[in-house]
Amino acid sequence: MYRARYRRDLDELNATMVELMQSVSIAIEQSVRALQERDVELARAVIQGDQAVDDMNTRLENKCMELLALQQPMAKDLRMIVGILKIGIDLERASDLAVDVARVAVQSKAVLPPAMTEDLKRMADIAQQMLKDVMRSLSEGNADIAREATKWDYEMDRLYVKARDNLIKTAAENSDQANDLIPLMMANRHLERIGDHICNICEHIIYMIEGKREHLN
Repeated sequence: MYRARYRRDLDELNATMVELMQSVSIAIEQSVRALQERDVELARAVIQGDQAVDDMNTRLENKCMELLALQQPMAKDLRMIVGILKIGIDLERASDLAVDVARVAVQSKAVLPPAMTEDLKRMADIAQQMLKDVMRSLSEGNADIAREATKWDYEMDRLYVKARDNLIKTAAENSDQANDLIPLMMANRHLERIGDHICNICEHIIYMIEGKREHLN
């Protein structure tokens, strides 16, 4: 009875973490779409939705601390709970960055250049794919899936540099637009950092599954 309840608590913890990942994935997609389409209402919805992500992460943290204090888990269970705590932090930061992109959509007057529109969409797609791989790695208990997911970050970095350089060139050629382009540069940087946080999550998952600490970012 006692152990059955403990296993249920661990399963619920894992389910909450997956739900948090799904919420962050949606926020990333919607924030970039709001920026592309200049959809202020969608951007505001992303900003308002961040509170739900924060609340979910708080529940996650509280449950982790409760299990650590009351159950004194060992070995793999301990790695799982500590890993979930760390993953929650990175997910919350990724959500905050998606909110920052949404704020650019609300505040910026600049129109996205067509090439950058494609690049930002691609970056958002990659971030979502990485999170899907993360969830599959967890469900299958396969750390190699998480390792493979980190390789997408190279493409994220390439797209970030490409978009940044194009924006700098545009600003240099159109000095009257320079101030309006700065928020777009920030949005580009926010997306690149989201990729970094997902790489951190992959490292946490490898530790949870195999007990190995690897630095893949």
